[in-house]
Amino acid sequence: MRGSPGTVRTLSQPAGHSGTPMVAPALPPALRPTLGLLIVAAGLHSAWLVFGWGGAEWREWFSDLHYLLVVGLFLVAVGQLFARSTGPLRVAFAWLLAHALVRFAAEGSWAYLELIVRVPPFPSFADGLYFLAYLLQGAAFVLLARLPLLGLRTARLALDSLIVVGAVGVFSWQLFLAGIAGDASEPLVSRLVSLTYPVLDLFLLSLLLLAVFRHQRLRAHEVFFALGLGLNIIGDFIFVYLTQTGSYVTGHPVDALWAWSFVLEGLGAAFAVRVGPRASRRPGTWQVRLTLLSPYLALLASFALLLALYQRQTLAVSGVLWGTALVTVLVMVRQIVMFIDNARLHRALTAREAELEHLAHHDPLTGLPNRRALTAHLEEAVRRARASGTRLALLFVDLDGFKHINDTLGHAAGDAALREVARRLRENAPAGAQVARLSGDEFAVVVPDLAEADAALPVGEALLSALTAPLALPGTGARVGASVGVAVWPDHVPDAGGLLRSADSAMYHVKLRGKNGVRLFSPELDAEWRGRQEIERHLRGALDRGEFRLHYQPQCGPGGEVVGAEALLRWTHPELGEVPPRRFVPVAEDLGLIGPLGEWVLREACRQAAAWRAGGLPLRVAVNVSPAQFAQADFPAQVRAALESAGLPGSALDLEITERLLVQDMARTAHQLALLGGWGVRISIDDFGTGHSALAYLLRLPISALKVDRGFVQELDEAGQDGVGAARVVQAVAGLAHNLGLTVVAEGVEEPWQRQRVLDLGCDYVQGYFLARPLPPAEFERWWRAHEAGRGVPAPGPVEVPV
Repeated sequence: MRGSPGTVRTLSQPAGHSGTPMVAPALPPALRPTLGLLIVAAGLHSAWLVFGWGGAEWREWFSDLHYLLVVGLFLVAVGQLFARSTGPLRVAFAWLLAHALVRFAAEGSWAYLELIVRVPPFPSFADGLYFLAYLLQGAAFVLLARLPLLGLRTARLALDSLIVVGAVGVFSWQLFLAGIAGDASEPLVSRLVSLTYPVLDLFLLSLLLLAVFRHQRLRAHEVFFALGLGLNIIGDFIFVYLTQTGSYVTGHPVDALWAWSFVLEGLGAAFAVRVGPRASRRPGTWQVRLTLLSPYLALLASFALLLALYQRQTLAVSGVLWGTALVTVLVMVRQIVMFIDNARLHRALTAREAELEHLAHHDPLTGLPNRRALTAHLEEAVRRARASGTRLALLFVDLDGFKHINDTLGHAAGDAALREVARRLRENAPAGAQVARLSGDEFAVVVPDLAEADAALPVGEALLSALTAPLALPGTGARVGASVGVAVWPDHVPDAGGLLRSADSAMYHVKLRGKNGVRLFSPELDAEWRGRQEIERHLRGALDRGEFRLHYQPQCGPGGEVVGAEALLRWTHPELGEVPPRRFVPVAEDLGLIGPLGEWVLREACRQAAAWRAGGLPLRVAVNVSPAQFAQADFPAQVRAALESAGLPGSALDLEITERLLVQDMARTAHQLALLGGWGVRISIDDFGTGHSALAYLLRLPISALKVDRGFVQELDEAGQDGVGAARVVQAVAGLAHNLGLTVVAEGVEEPWQRQRVLDLGCDYVQGYFLARPLPPAEFERWWRAHEAGRGVPAPGPVEVPV
């Protein structure tokens, strides 16, 4: 504030985007000259105040014009910021620019009145410009600081600010405002104008406190604005006090506070441009404590002043009394608002706790209770069954074929399938049953009030029937099966803890017997379940420990010539010994280990075939491919990498796939097989006639051979009297294959007559124990050379291997 008594001036504190760190960013290059001149001008102004250059006769001219220069440079800086800003920041800078323009006009008007007119009137039009500058400054500050204006939290923070501002107003009233208001020698209009300045200062102070009290740490530009605004407010109040006591003259050191406030606000505006739209930062400890304690400290200070003045019944004392009463009311209102806000927060927290409690006990995908909730329910269900003298069944449901849906149709389809399965289980479970989801594709159904243990089997069969119906997935009619294990309390286990384990054991037995069935627990199944757990434990890491190896079984033509060998996986564990593939391969598929295991088999078989070919054994090696491995998107790349790494031509590799793989996702299967066929790789259908035979696919896919399942070979009769028609099936398969240009391999040939019989029925090649058991590579090579020598064929030498 400068000029006539009671004239107060302030500047706002703009703020930028929330969440910018307190580290001061680099200043925009275009602003640096302007800000540098602003700092130099403020420094020269302060030096003039200290050294008194030019004498008293130049005091007013130097002070007013130099001060006008500082405001003008601030105006230029804000104009540059407005010109280069965009979006919401441009709107905020527009208000700040309007404030700077009005402020510059106010300073120019005051300089004209003081230096030219010499006796400035009061009030004058300059006062109106100062008042307008306050309002524009407040609007700019709200936009730049992004102060919240609505909501209960804002109301509480606003009350905190008003309480502190009220206390400051009480002290200001006692110190000088009462003197202004009670000065009967001044006209009423003059006194009102003089009082308007500190009132507007208090208004800007309330905005500053709102920025400090909100739950967000002050950023770099906000700190500069806060300092600049603080200097302005302090300077204004000191000026009013000095004016009231007759101590102020132009060129007083208080003028420096206003000059430097422009410098700090200019720097704050420049830093606001560099603030990005990041998340809000948590306030510092000092800021939190200041927010909590300020209202109560303000109230305490007001009452302390009241106690000191209670005996002095003057206008000043009356003002203090009324001000303190107002502060007290504000504190009470603030507490009420805080209690309402706390109640709202409590309701929100209660709802959130209920949501978290639900999530802790339910599966978010299907909405079913989870394993944790099932465990608690089983304990309670067993207690009720014990009290009522009834039985309690637990059905462990493990989906069959769900992984294929995930692999071929995507996880979104898999999620939809799980939701549909959950719905079917809920709708088809008996009244009073509890359905839960245990993990990915595992569910459980608790059925109470059973009279007999066998009564649980019809429940399992009904659930299985409901689950095997086609799933209503977008664009497909995919199906899943289920393996259901059933355990009953107290027939199978003495407590709730064993129900889940026993039902899991029964489910595993269903898996071993071909899946898609229901099995009631029995003690002997527990040993099998424990064996599976042992295999799972040791199977993890077996590949890294080098416990797998390949054996090879020969395939021979009608003349006994060896045309190829099938690579068969073997696992030897230090503790378990030789583990049959029928035991560990299903476990590897369930654990998701079949992919890396199959890739190792592919690489090792190609490596061995290349080594044999280099040693004079030009064999074609056959490798079994699991559906899970074939479903991998990079399977063709795996095959190509294995061939190239071994230096083996594609024609030396035969991949054996199942019929089930052919009828799933025809388009993708055709694409994969076309790539492999283009590299010369042969494709054989393993166990043909035992799965989902779809003969039309044989016309569309690049198939090279069919392998007759060993079951048909075992059904043949030496005398040709096989009543089940196995011979007709083998003959029909051979005829079909030959008509399509395919070759036929008969598996499981163990007797000489079987060999002759399948050859007579049209098979091209044979494979089985009659020729040789699966042998390690070195033994296979010795067998092959001996076999060829027995045929009178000299052992060939090394051959060049085409790549």
